[in-house]
Amino acid sequence: MKVRFAVLGISHETNTFSEVPADYESFRAGTLRRDEMFEAHRDSSYTIAGYIQGAGELGFEMAPLMYSVTGPIGTITKDAYDRLTAEMFGMLRDEGPWDGVLISNHGAAVSEEYPDMDAAFTASVREIVGPDVPVGMTLDMHSNISKETIENTDACVVWRTNPHMDPKLRGRKLAEIIYRTAKGEIKPVQWIEMTPMLVNIVKQFTGEEPMKTLVDDAIEANERSGILDTSVAEGYPYSDVVEMGMSFIAIADGDIDAAREASRWMALRGWEHRAALNEEQPGVEEALRMAGERYVGPKPDGVMNPVPSDGSALAAPVKDPVHGDLGPIVLMDVGDNIGGGSSADSTFILAEAQRTGVKKFLQSLYDPEAVQACVAAGVGAEVTLDVGAKTDDMHGEPVRVTGTVKAITDGVFEVTRPNHGGFKHFDSGISVKLDTTDEHTLLLTSKRAGNTTREGMYHAGIFPEEYRVVVAKGVVSPRPAYQPIAAEIILVNTPGVTTADLSFFDFKHRRVPLYPFEEATYG
Repeated sequence: MKVRFAVLGISHETNTFSEVPADYESFRAGTLRRDEMFEAHRDSSYTIAGYIQGAGELGFEMAPLMYSVTGPIGTITKDAYDRLTAEMFGMLRDEGPWDGVLISNHGAAVSEEYPDMDAAFTASVREIVGPDVPVGMTLDMHSNISKETIENTDACVVWRTNPHMDPKLRGRKLAEIIYRTAKGEIKPVQWIEMTPMLVNIVKQFTGEEPMKTLVDDAIEANERSGILDTSVAEGYPYSDVVEMGMSFIAIADGDIDAAREASRWMALRGWEHRAALNEEQPGVEEALRMAGERYVGPKPDGVMNPVPSDGSALAAPVKDPVHGDLGPIVLMDVGDNIGGGSSADSTFILAEAQRTGVKKFLQSLYDPEAVQACVAAGVGAEVTLDVGAKTDDMHGEPVRVTGTVKAITDGVFEVTRPNHGGFKHFDSGISVKLDTTDEHTLLLTSKRAGNTTREGMYHAGIFPEEYRVVVAKGVVSPRPAYQPIAAEIILVNTPGVTTADLSFFDFKHRRVPLYPFEEATYG
């Protein structure tokens, strides 16, 4: 007889410093019910695709109930949480009994009522299904995981890559753990070590040290006898909550001592790298100066990097035998990290590029007002606009530009190559390509859209490969898109709601002591 698993979740990375609330309406477009979950994720590389794969390969029945997601913005309103959970928990309660539950949450969610929303969510699931039904959750690597969440679940599996290239793989792993638990083959017990430290957002790339070593440590610990899975969570530093920071999880088969020892070993190893995980990055002026010094030239016509067969999508730049690395210099706008909950309309880099006369410059800006003006003017029209910096007072001042409207699109596009998070369908809203008299190109969007794909530019007739300086509003998530074409990537510590300078924020609820805010001890 087949076992039957429920699948549900609320996925949100909550920037508690953002002034944009995550209300019910903001979740509407990302809410999927029943077969809509299959249709949206069957061919994706997201966590739910891993659950679907597990159902097919292991032979359990997957009952998709409801899944809701919105982009990283501010705190989830009580109304949104209550309405979403009332519906999905109603399904869970009414359509059981269940042999297992698979949850797809982000792991850094905060609501007005629940600072640790993921703990509250898993507590409700546990209350509904009872103590004997195995419950598992797959989490984003930027999750802030509490001991309560671990206590409410049988297994928590965290993605191991940033940019996030393995959600499907890790979802498949969790599906197997919960399946084997339901069949009585294993009895997972898990332990979490919460080190008194955070990882600055600019040091969270798992392809570089020291995060590469910490992931390697997790893989090594996973080889220990009796260990079912190991995870390292980088944490999300823009959520002002008690559990904010780095954590390490080990899941063992019935042996809590083995889980504790493996988790603690990983944590002690991570603690040794605390200083390197919090190094500073250049500001706007220095970064543009560096870009000017290091730019070589465009890539040869027709030369494109293939998507790597290993799925990493982080190919090395094409090399010219005379000039070396070719392609644009890509500036990561850390303070306007869309994937971290920022406004998507910071103008600090644009203003400096305009002031210093940088040519062949490309970036996107969320600006519905400017989009509307360009649409009214029409393709081919010349317009003068004040663009950007309209969400709040943390991301610069609007910049006046004059340019020609080159293209208007609906902003809807699909991505088939590997990308951060594994999503396939994207929507930046009505979007405009604007070429300015400063020799800048701006992609103006009417929805906040992450810079995690080149297709986001291609669909508007913009080819980043042809530019001298490309601004990607993110830190790590744009790497799969831009590293294959970039001569170099430079992280820029801009001001903003996701700045790397954490002294900018007034934390009221974080743990004390917490490195690097205070000296701390661990061990």
